[in-house]
Order: sequence, then C-alpha cells, then structure tokens
Amino acid sequence: MTVVVRRSALRMWLLAMAGIPLLVLSLDVITNRRLTNQLRDLLFRPEDTQIFEPRDVIWAWAMAVFAGFLVLWGLKELFVPTKVLECRPEGLALKLNGPFRPVTVVPWEVIVDVDGMEMEDETGRVPMFWLEVADRSALPANPWGARWTGPATMVVVAQDWTEPPRDVAEKVADYAVDEAKAARRRAVASIWQEGEVE
Repeated sequence: MTVVVRRSALRMWLLAMAGIPLLVLSLDVITNRRLTNQLRDLLFRPEDTQIFEPRDVIWAWAMAVFAGFLVLWGLKELFVPTKVLECRPEGLALKLNGPFRPVTVVPWEVIVDVDGMEMEDETGRVPMFWLEVADRSALPANPWGARWTGPATMVVVAQDWTEPPRDVAEKVADYAVDEAKAARRRAVASIWQEGEVE
C-alpha cells in the first residue's frame, strides 16, 4: 500500500492565475504604458493627471519579478505537485523544512498517534493533520506550515492537500500497522535464518 498526499493542483493553478494580472500591469508600466495610461485617463481629470516617476518603474520591476515567480511556481505545482506527506518503510515523510529543502522523515517507532482535525482561525475553520510523537528530536523546532501545540504534539496545516486530513490519518495508521507487521516478520525470518546457519 502506498500513501502519498500532494498539494492541490487547482489551488496552485488559481495562484498562478492570480499572478498574471500583476505581471501584465508591471510589464505595461515597464514598456509602453498603454493600459496604465488608459486607466489613468479614466481615474483622473486631465488637469489632475499623475505622471510616472522613476520609483514607479522600480516598483513595476519588483512586481514583475514577484508575479513571474508566482506564475512559474503555480505552473510547476500544477504539473509536478509537491509531496507534502508520504509513508515510507523507514517512517512518515513530511514537508516541514520549507521550499526547496528536503522532507523530514519521522521514524515509525517515535510516532504515538495521528489524526485529522479542524482549528478555528480568523478566516474560518482550517483542516489540520495532527501528529503526536514520543521523541521530537527528529522534527524541526520551527516547522514550515506546522506548529507545535504541545511538548510532543504537532499540527500540520492541510488546507491545500488533495485529501481530507482525517482520511489521510486513517491511511497513515493502516500503513504503520502493516509496516510493523512486516518488520516483525522480517525479524522472525532473520532469527530462523540465524538458527539454520548454526
């Protein structure tokens, strides 16, 4: 059984689409200013018209770089979504170290419990993946997209996941049980093999 959770492609597509108007406006200010001149004529009377200053071009360049990054990152996530959670034989791999950094692998033997939950935020209810560990040394002290809510309890924001966190937690628990059984079978098999060698 394989358990892999990725970021939602739809949310990343919407993020890329949000960057396109910023990119168009910034490139317009940097180049011929057709759109911005029309917008200026609509908003201001001819005697109160605003002129462009060098700082406007600097801001346009900054906006173009930011918008270009948004579009490229959104398209990358659309075609190759990031794995935010993956069950591996050695442990639970979580994306907790931030962008462009490797995943954190939490060994199965230190995981006490997993579950899905919702927390109240100023924007409403936010889905969270809840993880309790026996030893938090395998996890970052200041995780990216997650928070420590207790001495051994971490909640991971699951707003942009493709699956609800409660369903993911059930799959993770099933995988952990199967992995524990497989590890026990391997241990018993190695004991029998050692006995045959003697």
